[in-house]
Amino acid sequence: MSDDVFGTAALRHAVTESWLGSATRFREDANAEEDHARGHYRDRVVVELLQNAADAAARAGAPGRVLITLDPGARVLRVANDGAPLDADGVASLASLRASAKSAHPGVVGRFGVGFAAVRAVSDEVVVASRDGGVRFGLDGTRRVLREATSRADLPDAPLPVRRLAADVAARGDDLPVLRLPFPAPALVDDRHVTAVEVLLRDDAALAAVRAQLDDVDEVLLLAFGGLDVVTVDPGAGDAVREVRRPVGWPARTRSGTFSAHEVADLPREHRRTDWSLTWTLPPDGVPPVRRVLRAPTPTDVVLDLPGVLVATFPVDAGRRGVLPGPATDLLAAQAGQAWADLLGDLATEPDPTVDVLGLVPGGLPGSDLDAAVRRAAADALRGTPLLPAPQGDPADEAALDADADPRLVAPRDAHVLAGDAGDDPALVAALAPVLPGLVRVAARHQATVRSLGGTVVPLADVVDELPAGLPAGRWHALLDALEAHAHEPGVLEALAGARVPLADGRAAGVRGAVVLLEDDDDGDEASLAATARVLGLRVVHPDVAHPLLVRAGAVATDAQRMLHDPDVRAAALEAARTLLDGDDDPHAVEVVASVLALVRLTPGAAAPFWVGELPVPTTEGEQAALRETTLPGTWAAGVLDGLATVATEQVARYGAPVLAAAGARTQPEVYVVADVVTPEPGDPEDDGPDQPAGWLAGWADYLELLAARFGAGTVLGDLEAVADLDAVADDAWPDVLARVAGDPATRRALLTPVRRGRTSAPSYTAWWLRERLGAPFALHDGVPLLPAAPPETTGLDAPVLRALGGVDALGDLDVADWPAALDRLPPVGSTLPLRDALVVWRGLANVAVRLDASDRAAALDPLPDRLPALDASAVVVHRADDVEVAGTARWAALGAVLPAPAGEADALADLLDLPLAGQDGMPAPDLSGVERPLDPRVVALDHRMPERWSQHERLSVAGRPVPWWVDSAGRVHATSTAGLAAALADVLGRPDRTVLLSAVLAEPERAVALWATTAWG
Repeated sequence: MSDDVFGTAALRHAVTESWLGSATRFREDANAEEDHARGHYRDRVVVELLQNAADAAARAGAPGRVLITLDPGARVLRVANDGAPLDADGVASLASLRASAKSAHPGVVGRFGVGFAAVRAVSDEVVVASRDGGVRFGLDGTRRVLREATSRADLPDAPLPVRRLAADVAARGDDLPVLRLPFPAPALVDDRHVTAVEVLLRDDAALAAVRAQLDDVDEVLLLAFGGLDVVTVDPGAGDAVREVRRPVGWPARTRSGTFSAHEVADLPREHRRTDWSLTWTLPPDGVPPVRRVLRAPTPTDVVLDLPGVLVATFPVDAGRRGVLPGPATDLLAAQAGQAWADLLGDLATEPDPTVDVLGLVPGGLPGSDLDAAVRRAAADALRGTPLLPAPQGDPADEAALDADADPRLVAPRDAHVLAGDAGDDPALVAALAPVLPGLVRVAARHQATVRSLGGTVVPLADVVDELPAGLPAGRWHALLDALEAHAHEPGVLEALAGARVPLADGRAAGVRGAVVLLEDDDDGDEASLAATARVLGLRVVHPDVAHPLLVRAGAVATDAQRMLHDPDVRAAALEAARTLLDGDDDPHAVEVVASVLALVRLTPGAAAPFWVGELPVPTTEGEQAALRETTLPGTWAAGVLDGLATVATEQVARYGAPVLAAAGARTQPEVYVVADVVTPEPGDPEDDGPDQPAGWLAGWADYLELLAARFGAGTVLGDLEAVADLDAVADDAWPDVLARVAGDPATRRALLTPVRRGRTSAPSYTAWWLRERLGAPFALHDGVPLLPAAPPETTGLDAPVLRALGGVDALGDLDVADWPAALDRLPPVGSTLPLRDALVVWRGLANVAVRLDASDRAAALDPLPDRLPALDASAVVVHRADDVEVAGTARWAALGAVLPAPAGEADALADLLDLPLAGQDGMPAPDLSGVERPLDPRVVALDHRMPERWSQHERLSVAGRPVPWWVDSAGRVHATSTAGLAAALADVLGRPDRTVLLSAVLAEPERAVALWATTAWG
């Protein structure tokens, strides 16, 4: 038997003869092989060998298995399969470069065709062997054949074709058409495989390229090779062996059909297949991402940027990298788009879908013309494909919900979607679905996709705005529950405010202004709060609709406490109060008052609004009186506040003492808080409305006038506390009331806390009122001149309380407002006053003057005193105020009646008393000159202010009045004696208290230092 079982010699002879006959044919073959190796198939050797193996398996009619091994050391790639063996037609096809030995067998794409040329990209020596024989292709063998064929080229008589062929061979170097010249090779000796291809890799670069291609062999690649089930990859070099299996169970959709003659007429003849097929497959999560390209069936370079893998029989160019344009390609692109829509529709119908179907809808820009065509077809088909699950059943009717029911799918063009995050809220979508047909749940990231497919994306606010007025009450609460999480979205609350909701009485009303009873706080009577609300004329939302979200949209969240603060309730209650206090026993007014008191009963421990105290109740005298003007029988208040009426006992039995006390009836001292007090401007009206405690405080307007005088008009003083009902105290109850006010923390604070702004202060309202009642100020002990003793009612009170009531330990402690009353108790003009009392008065007035701001002094004493204690020479006598001057030095006392003050305080005191300041019109000089004398240098040395000379007078007078000493405007000292000189020197030093010390120094100047050293102690 011949070793050349496939007739390779004949094939070589035929090819060589054709080259000798035409050098052009040689160049064509060489160029074709180079184009395939370096162009069309430059990086596809593994893929093309796998396709050959897949075709062999298809011809064999059995699932194919392939073993790929790489020996890096030997640089050998071996691909072995168990399909149909190599035959003579296959060898001829391998050596033809222009055509494949096509087979009509199903599943065969191209057996040993032009794709085999890919081996030339990495190798110069290739062996294909089957059990019956093999063939070899090699650069060395090709050179040898060509040398033999052109051996006569150098002879003179060599034919021209031979010389041309020799020249072309020499010019091409190693770029020879190796695959056109097969050589016989030994048969395959392998029990496990039928055919093997061994490729001797050219260099390390070829080795690296093949290793990279082996890394790309995965289960997605096997989708293109219908005949292969398993590919085993052994990359060598100690790397792990991989077994790649055909995917099973991946979501897929297949279409097939037949081209018309017109659709394939423009294609090359070998591409004119009449049947076509395509399959979309969706790799599941966890599969590494693959190149998004068309597979026809092997990977092309045509980008198809969809998340699935398309294997389709598109007509491709010779290198199987591009798609041939024409009607066939257009038809397949349209079919591919429709099949992709079918696949997504299949995925949407799965009971428990794990695939994000909308995430598979094509988006973004297409990667190629074919990609654009497929996308257009897919989008057109998807518009009408049911993809989007609609909510099942009515969320308000749990019995109607069927968790096991198949989802009802809606096509995008029929769908409505809530815009933004609301569209992905299952509870909200389910709640709104009954009122918006076609509403489906779609996440925000996919809403643009649905819109592109014809769906309608609706802002949530628009849907809420269109809620039907007849929506049943039972559906509202579930809707509001779901809507609450999206209330922050633009326009939602505004839209809800305009919705009409069912009321408890069967009517419907807008949300804004309606009353919502969020919870029932009564003591067991479940209907009382709602009944009370109806009596008071409130629009109460149906209990099944009540929800906190309605409050955010403008409804009034109402429980008993809120209802008491409702303006409508207040208005109705005060109108009823006026009716009853006017003597009209209107039953509805009585019911309104009773309803408000019921609300007070439902809010134990909470403070009732102030206006509730104006509600009338029957008293023991049979009259109606405002609760604030009543006391509860048997209480402390009933015993001491005889100016208030007593609530009838049957009313106490009906409502309970705690309710009536919370509403305003008195049981103990009451403290009002007058909010936001501002001192009045002249002519301001009094604000004594039902919500203002000020209208119930005796003398409040007068107190405000005091504050305005003290702080100025328009001064903001904030909240002030005041003890109420002081004008209702029985005359004989004051000791008890004062003791109670002093002992209770709240009333004590209201009494003791003054009103302050900066350095200015005023007594609290309570202290002011009680001072007026008790005749303050008063002395706390016998050492305080001019003031009366403490009233007997104050016996036993502690010192802070006594001081707040107007008691003082000294005249210097008097508030400026109390000085007029104290000065009014001076003896008549001409009377003498003990010096100790006069000193207290003088020092106290000076202290008041300096404490006041300069702008406040002139108006501080109202009225100004008409008489004052004055120093006249050496006696203290009460003079008419108009005859008194304020003197800042002692010298002025010799000239007339003066009110002494320290030099630094004299101006302030003169402003306070509106008196002239002595010397303000100039300093008079002595009437006659004296004899100038030197002052003892030992005295001069005691203080730098001491004069070195002084004038001695036998008789000294100033302005016609004799004086013992004087200091003129130039600071010169005048005196008639040593005693006068001492007084004058003390005046120069501003220390009249050192007159005696200076007399001793002048008498014993040798002891001046010793005597003057005592000033170190003050």
